[in-house]
Amino acid sequence: LYDQPSLIMDAYRTWTSDHLTNVVVLPYISMHGSTGTMVTHLIGALAERGVTVEPFDLAVTDIGKLAIALVDAPTIVVGTPTVLGGPHPSVVYAATLANALRPKTRFAAVIGSCGWGGKAVETVVGSIPNLKVEVVGSVLCKGRPGEDEFVALDGLADTIAGKHREIGVLEVAGDE
Repeated sequence: LYDQPSLIMDAYRTWTSDHLTNVVVLPYISMHGSTGTMVTHLIGALAERGVTVEPFDLAVTDIGKLAIALVDAPTIVVGTPTVLGGPHPSVVYAATLANALRPKTRFAAVIGSCGWGGKAVETVVGSIPNLKVEVVGSVLCKGRPGEDEFVALDGLADTIAGKHREIGVLEVAGDE
């Protein structure tokens, strides 16, 4: 028996409402540092544009905390290295969780690295059909990211900030 049912009812109302916050949830894993470098750059680029990021290193993350973060986040960006032609198994697990939870997420993107190619983006996007998201971009690099990838990550940050403005969770400068 729970002696504060209002707490449960308030949480349920929040989960089932249309309320979104100005947050990007970023579950990722990095095997050799390349994806981690990209994640760090994207976090900084989004912060410069006024977007909050909740990163989750899947090597150490409590998956329940990831689930909670997804509730009000309009955007999920998945960071993955390519392993045997597809996303890292921990990323597949996180995507499967997100798909099962069906959060209110509206936008998605995939970033990461590979050695020689693969289907990481297609596999991640294909594993979240219940989310009905608009895929707003992907940035993949072979090996370590270079200037071209950092420019592409800045462009992805611009796109995400623009989407957040469109849905009203990020104020346009001067609207205060």
